Amino acid sequence: MDRPRTLRTYRGLIRAILKYERPSKIVNWGNLRKAMITKLEYAKKQNQRDSHENINRQLEKWKKLDPVSDRSLNLFIADSKSLRSILQNDIKWEKKVAQGQNVDEIFEHALDIIKFLDNQREYEELVDRYNPGNKLTQDEKVKRTANVVGLDVPT
Repeated sequence: MDRPRTLRTYRGLIRAILKYERPSKIVNWGNLRKAMITKLEYAKKQNQRDSHENINRQLEKWKKLDPVSDRSLNLFIADSKSLRSILQNDIKWEKKVAQGQNVDEIFEHALDIIKFLDNQREYEELVDRYNPGNKLTQDEKVKRTANVVGLDVPT
């Protein structure tokens, strides 16, 4: 088996998946961060008589967390192990070669997957760039429409 070619393809798949998944992971971590901060602040207000050392520590930790700059949140380690096992075991290279399936076709298919993920990511970026109202919440859409008409929406 052509080991350097296999490693190159594997790395390409991992990079494509990381690039494709990163924006949604950042949004998910941002939403989780916001929810946890709100939950901890609520718990702090509910128990005003208790010492808040533990809550304050957790609150500071969540406030410091920045999903965009924190590289550890965007790693794909757990899923890359399953992808590696699929590439090594489930494809069963020797069996496919024995059946007459061309190895080049298998690599070509993996490269097509990489190209598809890159193109899909680029498409989503362009849709977001040229249709910014697409991902707005209902409240943001109402405020935006009111601003166009010249009204102020109370917060």
